[in-house]
Amino acid sequence: MAPQPSTSAEIVAAERRILDGLVDLYEEERRLYRRVLELTHRQGELVRSGRPFGEVRAVLEEKKDILESINLLDRSEQERKSAWQRGREHWTAAGRKRLHDSLATVAAVIEEIVTCEERNDLELIARAQEM
Repeated sequence: MAPQPSTSAEIVAAERRILDGLVDLYEEERRLYRRVLELTHRQGELVRSGRPFGEVRAVLEEKKDILESINLLDRSEQERKSAWQRGREHWTAAGRKRLHDSLATVAAVIEEIVTCEERNDLELIARAQEM
């Protein structure tokens, strides 16, 4: 475990280092989740157009691979997340807001994915009932 910074300059430097790393992580996650969203839209298009299940499965596999990449990224930054939590009481309001905003952009994309997945599920159920 890294020692806690003690001087004002050390605190500022630690916050900047930790925050920059976390913001970079969440930006990369946002980019990857956007790709998952694109694939989710594609999946819906395939289902609506009655394409073979093999094509849908290929999209599902690509989404799975991306989600695994996100999970690996997230786990690789666990120490930085822990460091943020440990020092949170020392961080500036601007730093906390920057992190919050970064997380909010990721959450917004995830919300879009969930909404699109729900539509896809309903479409798939409707298609299955037609058969």
